[in-house]
Amino acid sequence: MSNSDGRAASDYQAASGGPAASALERLVSELGDLVATGHRPDDPAQLGALLTLAVRLYSGGSENPYGPAELAELKLTPTEACTAAAALLHAQSLTPFEFAVWFSNSRVDATRRQEQDGQEQR
Repeated sequence: MSNSDGRAASDYQAASGGPAASALERLVSELGDLVATGHRPDDPAQLGALLTLAVRLYSGGSENPYGPAELAELKLTPTEACTAAAALLHAQSLTPFEFAVWFSNSRVDATRRQEQDGQEQR
């Protein structure tokens, strides 16, 4: 899988149990501490860079970013999720219609159909 900037998904995956995984775990912990204390960066570019890297890690580091296990780890409020999604769509000059087309033709919908088919067969 290749991302829009041409980098392969494997470029974003940390080696499990290796130094990269430890560094990522440390960064996530430190970011969690910053959020918990109410820290807000003064520079909007920092937030943009952080969101960009987080999205690249998420989209490139998961075999199924729409799977139940992956989605269960997204612990956001609906407002937080919509704010981030809208910012990402605006940054790419995408409309809600274009997103709906992606959503209905993507693995999101395919995963949901597979889950429904599995439940119907039981």
